[in-house]
Amino acid sequence: MTTTSELSRTLRTLLPAGGTVALGDGVGAIRTLEDGRPVGAVLSDAARQIGGVRLVLGWMPAPLNGIDPDAFADVIALMPGWGLRDLLLCPPARFVPTPLSAIPALLAGSLRPDVLITRLVDRSGRLHFGTEVSWQRGLVESGVPVLAIIDTTAPTASAEAPVDPEQVTLVGRTGDGPIPIPDKEPEPVHEALADAVLRFVPEGARLQYGPGQLGTALLSRTTVPLRIDTGLLTDAVVDLDKRGLLAATPSASYLLGSETLYNWADGKPILRGIEHTHDITRLSRSDPFIAVNTAIEIDPVGQINVEGVGDNVFGGIGGHPDYCAAASCSRGGLSIIAVPSSYKGRSPLVQALSRPASTPAYHVDLIVTESGCADLRGADWPRRRNLITDLFSNWEQATDA
Repeated sequence: MTTTSELSRTLRTLLPAGGTVALGDGVGAIRTLEDGRPVGAVLSDAARQIGGVRLVLGWMPAPLNGIDPDAFADVIALMPGWGLRDLLLCPPARFVPTPLSAIPALLAGSLRPDVLITRLVDRSGRLHFGTEVSWQRGLVESGVPVLAIIDTTAPTASAEAPVDPEQVTLVGRTGDGPIPIPDKEPEPVHEALADAVLRFVPEGARLQYGPGQLGTALLSRTTVPLRIDTGLLTDAVVDLDKRGLLAATPSASYLLGSETLYNWADGKPILRGIEHTHDITRLSRSDPFIAVNTAIEIDPVGQINVEGVGDNVFGGIGGHPDYCAAASCSRGGLSIIAVPSSYKGRSPLVQALSRPASTPAYHVDLIVTESGCADLRGADWPRRRNLITDLFSNWEQATDA
């Protein structure tokens, strides 16, 4: 049984005053200890006793219950949005803007933690990551000590070697499993967008897609086999497999879905560290790589903002610039931005981004809406401006008519 005292005592032994602790992320992030206390509360109490502790958080799809930001000298989020929105409103929490590909370097350097707290799965006496490998594998390989809670019910879809038991201190067990987050059914606009995008996706292509209704529509509406090489793997891949259109074992760093996905993925060698899944050189070589992503704002030359509008942050930079860069450098590949012509009456085309650019314009090949496409390949800056402006003005004219 995982008790508050076990985790707290071990933390106070391994974490020095002024030290840094990282908490494993994803749907498998530890939420509640087996004695019923939120892990965030235990961690906050220990940090307060130790003093000067810095907390590093990755992608959290659900709120981290019990965390008291005042217990830490610094709380650093590498991905805002999702479950960290409320926490980031509190000092001393802050977001460090970074693409996912750069996180391993940050955690090996200026943000290197003294200890990692995470969930592991025991299979035949060997310890594996379960529903995400993310940046955690890199910490293990660099020698960061691991405080592990063993989950007796969680799946494991890791394609990596087992975690070295010499680096692991077991602080208990749990059986709550990963958070279920089922796909939302696509709306007609997402289906129309998917159909428009799929015209550019040949049979057998390596496809990266984002989580959400567009990604679900892409996989559910394709009629040709695809290989999936992405960051977040969702429920939609299970249906793709059932239809016989999954061309190979997919590659990802995180699972994000329902029990259907978690059961399907269990035992399959799918998940790898960000060093592999977001490696721009690997992605851009070999067979054509097609990245399909969305945007919150697009400026007239094609710079992309995926974080939010002004101070209202919806999400992080994530792998958006990594995948766009890789696809634009892939021979025969494509970097596609697919957006509805408007959302809640607001066009994604703006004269100037309200936040810093997440992805540079030169890593965008196509902008696709449900009613048209701007092919930016080979276009100079004035031509890009004309193509993008025409794409959205054509929609406005059609709406007015």
